[in-house]
Amino acid sequence: MNAINKLEVIYIKRRGLIVFVLVFCVILLQSNKSEVMANFFQNKKYVYLLGDIVGIKADTDGVLVLENEENNIQYIDKLKEGDNIQYIENQKINSSQDIYDILNKLKKDSVKITLERDGRIITKSIKTKKENGIYKLGFWVRDKVSGIGTMTCYDPEKNLFYAIGHPIYDIDTQKVLKIKKGNIAEISNLEIIKGSTNKIGEIKGDFDVENIIGNFHNNSDYGIEGNLNKNLPNASKNNMIEVATFNDIKLGKATILFKSPNNKIESYDILINNIDKQSKILDIEIVDKDLLDYTGGIIQGMSGTPIVQNNKLIGSIAYVLKNNPKKGFGIFIGEMIK
Repeated sequence: MNAINKLEVIYIKRRGLIVFVLVFCVILLQSNKSEVMANFFQNKKYVYLLGDIVGIKADTDGVLVLENEENNIQYIDKLKEGDNIQYIENQKINSSQDIYDILNKLKKDSVKITLERDGRIITKSIKTKKENGIYKLGFWVRDKVSGIGTMTCYDPEKNLFYAIGHPIYDIDTQKVLKIKKGNIAEISNLEIIKGSTNKIGEIKGDFDVENIIGNFHNNSDYGIEGNLNKNLPNASKNNMIEVATFNDIKLGKATILFKSPNNKIESYDILINNIDKQSKILDIEIVDKDLLDYTGGIIQGMSGTPIVQNNKLIGSIAYVLKNNPKKGFGIFIGEMIK
């Protein structure tokens, strides 16, 4: 066999080997196709897109000091507005009734109070007041909170919903409330109070314990999260959406989901005018004529409204500009669900 024939034989053998390897790879890929696809989707996060408006009721962890009975919002003896009372004489405080019960059981001229102030735990000795045989501390407190907000999304893997896009504040002190337990409920008799320049509109509605659909304990800088005990109409397989990375977000057009006058969750156009890479805050502007005619812009209760861009969930509405309700801020979805 001459050199040329030897080369031809070697080439044919090698070509056969290449064909065999290719065929083997195709068979291997076909056999592992489901596994490959599964790994592909595992690298992405999918959630149910919501937009449901809900009622929110919560009990505080401790009680929040509001003001004294003379409406003086400065220091009340050694307490001040915004303090969160957690213990009196080492007994846990969950409600204003607990304060009354403990004081009138102890019947002391002063009591030891443990409180939280600006993230620090402090213990102080506070004088009590006695009027008509009743012991009290002489200031108003808050132990419950209620309001209306919007659900952003639901993670079926964790059975967690995410909502409102900012912490629950006390309306009087503007302090972030420590939540012991909270519930979300369906809304009836929904009413939209349209906003205008220098006037923020709001969502009104009725809700009660008979319509509870979920509960929560966590009240973070990025909203609330908790478990659902009832399937929501919008949480269907047809409404699953990929969760965006921060780099996916672009300036320009996007949409939000909000309940229309026909009581259906629909998409409305917005613009993303700026992206703050450090805080991961989005400057947004409502540009949809139908929504502006309906709400006047961003209104109270719209916090948590999902923001979608290029078929990905990128964030939720969190705040509105007081002097221009057409504009506001959204937070990156990754901060909510991390």
